Amino acid sequence: MRRPSARAVVLDAWPLLLSVVLSWPLLSGRGLPLARDLVFVPRQPFTDASIGLGDAAPRAVPLDAVVSVLSQAVGGEVLARVLVPGLLALAGWGAHRLLAQHGMAARLAAGGFAVWNPWTVERLSLGQWALIGGYAALPFVLAATVRLRREWGLASFSRLVLVAALGSLTPTGGLLAVLVVAATTLGRSARGWLATGVVLVLQLPWVVAGAVGAAGLTSDPDGVTAFAARGDGVGHGVGALLGLGGIWDGRSVPASREAAWSWVALAVTVLACTFGWAALRRLCPARTLTGAAVAAGVGLALASLSALPGGAALVQLLVESVPGAGLLRDSQKFLAPFVLFVVVSGGAALGRLSAAAAVSDRDGLAGTVLVGALFLPVVLLPDATTVTWPTVTPVAFPPGFARAADIVAAEDRAPDCRMVSLPWRSYRLYPWGSGDTSSDLAVRMFDCSVIADDSLQVGDTVVSGENVAAAETERALAEGRPADVLAARGVGWVLVQQDDPEAAGLDLSGLQEEYQDESVALYRVPGATTRPPSVPVSRQELVWFATLITFLTALLASVGLVFTTFRTRNR
Repeated sequence: MRRPSARAVVLDAWPLLLSVVLSWPLLSGRGLPLARDLVFVPRQPFTDASIGLGDAAPRAVPLDAVVSVLSQAVGGEVLARVLVPGLLALAGWGAHRLLAQHGMAARLAAGGFAVWNPWTVERLSLGQWALIGGYAALPFVLAATVRLRREWGLASFSRLVLVAALGSLTPTGGLLAVLVVAATTLGRSARGWLATGVVLVLQLPWVVAGAVGAAGLTSDPDGVTAFAARGDGVGHGVGALLGLGGIWDGRSVPASREAAWSWVALAVTVLACTFGWAALRRLCPARTLTGAAVAAGVGLALASLSALPGGAALVQLLVESVPGAGLLRDSQKFLAPFVLFVVVSGGAALGRLSAAAAVSDRDGLAGTVLVGALFLPVVLLPDATTVTWPTVTPVAFPPGFARAADIVAAEDRAPDCRMVSLPWRSYRLYPWGSGDTSSDLAVRMFDCSVIADDSLQVGDTVVSGENVAAAETERALAEGRPADVLAARGVGWVLVQQDDPEAAGLDLSGLQEEYQDESVALYRVPGATTRPPSVPVSRQELVWFATLITFLTALLASVGLVFTTFRTRNR
């Protein structure tokens, strides 16, 4: 095997360096990240919820199952430090490989911009590393579709299935992968329909779990306006989206995006698409380029829909009447294909400019263009780390959580084990944490079905969750003390997070204390009755069958790729 050239090392090192900078506190500190939606625990147990059989909507299926298995093998501290910067770097590696024929400047610009842009920065600030993983898979999915159209065979087909499986670890990532594959392969050829069909099969785990699970099938329509694209320095939400920003959470927006400097980013986006299209047409197959543009346009349209006149009403109608349409609420996430298109177009445009400068060879103009291509992403968003570093800063968990988790795992091995996390709230501000709110740690920490508040407050709007068990438990707790109302609901454990300001006001009389320290207290609920499973056995079998089908599809693709690789080398 040949050693990688210095050129290849530089091309891969630049996106990796930028991803390391964006996540530096996580890599340099000790502990686990616990802020916003970025929650890793030392060992995430494999529960029914891991494959969508819990009370909550399957928004991280089958990703939760994968994380549970990996965390048992390497631990959450290692896993977080690999996945968070690794997925960011993966996006850059895939982007610059799409421009393999466009020169060094093009590839450096695309690789850096894929990592360091408003969309990735704002999503990382929100802690949504899994969504970044779905975005990181898109350039590899696009490259696989190009190869599949060029050379139909087991190797190219297997490669497409594997990279699409990586993107399909979450429902949103799966929908984005389906969009790219369908837009670039569907046509008169049967191979495109076959490829799209197989990628659709990869969505079975979350589709089946959502259809037969215990969570509500529809969502709170108030979330449509709460999660709609938000305007920044360029004004309206659509303008912010064109500049690759527009996230609904104001705390995730760097200050430079609120200033006039954001107009420069918008101008760069428009110029990249305009001049990059001409550069891409010279070397990229027309069918693929058109398909990528269609996918980008659809993604931009979905991201903009809630911010357009009449669009919010349409999405609200879908969300409250169509099962699974709740995925459309956070619309800005669907901007990912458009982000990739701008990244690749901008790289191609800079590559063409660099080639023209090299021909003229005037006063080192080519070198200036190369340096500009290298640092353009950082210049356009110089304060990205001000919003990412607070989120990725790791913290040390109080030992009481691990001790309470060990007690539950040792004493309650029943498959219907249920726990309520109190005080009742969705996001918590831990005094020993990073200083920012986070999802409830207990949901991922305990080998039990943990019932917690799943509503979300965005500004003055409270968006109701989809967890039916959580809504019923909230009503029960409002009627009486936990010892009286939880036993009949099959809840055997109560976890009290002692450092919450409302913990002192809880009426815990009648509960049996199992463990207590200054940060956490664990109680057993006397007389807890065994309730029938939230999902009937027949439906559980459907979810397991769908998960098995998806696993076998990815496994067969792996075997096919390995087989063809060895056969090619032997030849």
